[in-house]
Amino acid sequence: MEINYMYASLVFLSLEFLWDTYLILRQRRVVKETREPTSDVNKLMDRDTYVKARLYSLDKINFGVIQDVYSMGESLLVTAYFVLFYLWGVAGKTIKFFGSDNEILQSNVFLAQTTLLTFVVHLPWSLYRTFVIEERHGFNKMTLAFYFKDSAKKLVVSQIITSILVSCLIYLIQWGGDYFFIYAWGFTFAFTLAIFFIYMDFIAPLFDKYIPVPESPLRTAIENLAKSINFPLTKLYVVDGSKRSAHSNAFFYGFYKNKRIVLFDTLLDDTCNPLLGLDEDGKKKEFPSEEEEDKKGIKVTFKQKKGCTQEEVVAVLGHELGHWYHGHVWKPMILNQFIILGMFYLFGILVKNKQMLADFGFVDEQPTLIALLVIFQYIFSPINRVFSALSVFITRCFEFQADRFAVGLGHGAKLQDSLVKLVTDNLSFPLADKLYSTFTFSHPPILERLAAIREEMEKKKEK
Repeated sequence: MEINYMYASLVFLSLEFLWDTYLILRQRRVVKETREPTSDVNKLMDRDTYVKARLYSLDKINFGVIQDVYSMGESLLVTAYFVLFYLWGVAGKTIKFFGSDNEILQSNVFLAQTTLLTFVVHLPWSLYRTFVIEERHGFNKMTLAFYFKDSAKKLVVSQIITSILVSCLIYLIQWGGDYFFIYAWGFTFAFTLAIFFIYMDFIAPLFDKYIPVPESPLRTAIENLAKSINFPLTKLYVVDGSKRSAHSNAFFYGFYKNKRIVLFDTLLDDTCNPLLGLDEDGKKKEFPSEEEEDKKGIKVTFKQKKGCTQEEVVAVLGHELGHWYHGHVWKPMILNQFIILGMFYLFGILVKNKQMLADFGFVDEQPTLIALLVIFQYIFSPINRVFSALSVFITRCFEFQADRFAVGLGHGAKLQDSLVKLVTDNLSFPLADKLYSTFTFSHPPILERLAAIREEMEKKKEK
């Protein structure tokens, strides 16, 4: 019996969609039915915050389910009615109008038109998510003008990067002969490293402002943390993430002895943010701790806004640098290179099967770009699913390990405090269905994570 590759792919994608929908509906039931906070949740947040987090989670889930149903229907129609074949033909007619029949040029026109069509079709969903759901719950900080300006820049930058990558891959696949998969893998690896090198210096500043952290107690504390574990910190930035969203984050990047740390301004509360300006005398602001004596010697507790204190920020970075210490960046990178090399090798075998592309509508013409899209997006779907589940499991293990590292540095209590603040500030729903979290959470559920930190702190006390 001859297999129709398109029908087989659509059957798998449909089963995958049903499984994902089943998982998210399990989580929806947990959120919907748990109207009141449990005793464990009461230790994290007050009832008002819990109610807000619950409503935010329900809004996101309900919207996500509807969008997923639409996206699945769109994928089925696009595939079953050979829309890719039609768009490829339009790209061919476009370049012929200008007197060319070059496949690489046609591939770039095809990519440009599909990218633009995808943006337009998905625009209403993105606008609703940003300006209705995120706005309703107090997270969106963008105006419509900023949104469209930002989206236009993303489209242009992503198209340039994709065009370079795809053009070179097509050339290498056509030129490389039987060993093309080695050349394609080598170029992909080199290209990824190049993007990694230039992204923060040349691409990211097109979208956000990265401000060097001035001399301040926060900078000193972070530098001392880096020195204590021999982390080669060369630059420390605060990024103005608040112009987009109230969500917070922190990360490090860089190779070898050129590491940099980036803090979102939304991560910092008013007691430690070094970018708040000058005091009444025009001098740099003093950065008080959470509790400090006033001029009369009376203890004063400063009213906190969202964000973490200096000690909590250091604890968060203790966790992040745990990822560096344990090699959580380069280990998956090496694993991914073997996976990519293997996929290019399998691609070289599968692309010889002319019937496969014919089942997707490409009978007379079988372009290299279409072969890449069909094989990597459709034929490799089961493999991608397995690797995705494996990645979630590994990443979650890494998170526990990074937490243990921060505890080992003596930041366990403050790490707990910071995680609680991040959960409440971001209105993250604290309860999760076990099956749903197992397959989808790259970070452990907050209650599991806090319990693991407490256990590690107890072990440390016993030593």
